[in-house]
Amino acid sequence: MNWRGIKINEDIKKMADLLRSGNTMLNMACPVCNNPVFRNKGGVSFCPVCNKKILVVKNIPDQNSRRVLKENIISNEEQEEKKYSQYNKTLDMLKNVLFEKISWITQELKSVTQIHLIEIYSKILLNFFQILSKFPAEIMKNQ
Repeated sequence: MNWRGIKINEDIKKMADLLRSGNTMLNMACPVCNNPVFRNKGGVSFCPVCNKKILVVKNIPDQNSRRVLKENIISNEEQEEKKYSQYNKTLDMLKNVLFEKISWITQELKSVTQIHLIEIYSKILLNFFQILSKFPAEIMKNQ
C-alpha cells in the first residue's frame, strides 16, 4: 500500500493492528530486532516483528529491573508445538472416553425396553457422533 509515494512498513501496520486490538506497547525493545515489545491481554510480552515471546526479568542485582534477556526468548514455534501436542493429547483422551461411553450406551440399549430411555440414549449417541465428526482426521486415524 502506498501513501504519498511512501510504502507503509508491514511491521508498523502489524503494530498498529495490535494496539487497536487492545495489546499494550511497552517501553522496551526486543533484544533481537530492536522493535517495540508488546503485552497481550493475557499478560504475555512478545515481539510482533520476530514472533518471539519475551520474558521480562525483574529484580536482577546490578541490572535494570526491566531488562529483556536474550537467552530467555522462546520462539512462538516451540510454544505452538507444545500447545498443539497438548491439544492432540486432550482430543485423543476425549475420543477414547467418547468411544467408551458409546460402547457402554450400546450395551445398555440391548437390554432397555422403556421408550424414553431408548430416546435419551439415542440422543446422547447422536451428540457423541456429532462431536466425533468434528475431530481432525489425524486424531480419528488412531481408533
